[in-house]
Amino acid sequence: MKVENPRDKLLSNYEVLEHIHAIKRRQKRSASKHRSIQRTENLETILLELQGYLKGTPAAKQTPDDIRNFLQEISVYELEKAEKLQLLNVAPGSEAALHSLIEECDQRFTSEERQHMVALVSQFLRPEIQGQ
Repeated sequence: MKVENPRDKLLSNYEVLEHIHAIKRRQKRSASKHRSIQRTENLETILLELQGYLKGTPAAKQTPDDIRNFLQEISVYELEKAEKLQLLNVAPGSEAALHSLIEECDQRFTSEERQHMVALVSQFLRPEIQGQ
């Protein structure tokens, strides 16, 4: 197997899950017989396992609007792209979890800023927790 575009773009778990749904829709529309059965079975296994994993992550309940609003609100903080991606994928529910995702978190951000970040995650990326 050849990698055509190495690290062309970083994808969030939500984007990967949406891509899997798109592949499934395409497969249903065009059930082509010219592919080998083994290749299709292997692809189907990978897709099912990946989809099962991603359905257990916060990405399963995120929406494009929630992600867009979160990224807009979190942009006031100087975060690297990879840190924003980690926040989207993990959706930390506590300051302790935030520390594991943001490098030198306690030195770069005040306690209030860290609490605000966790509140933004709860508001946009983990809505089931906000009501509790």
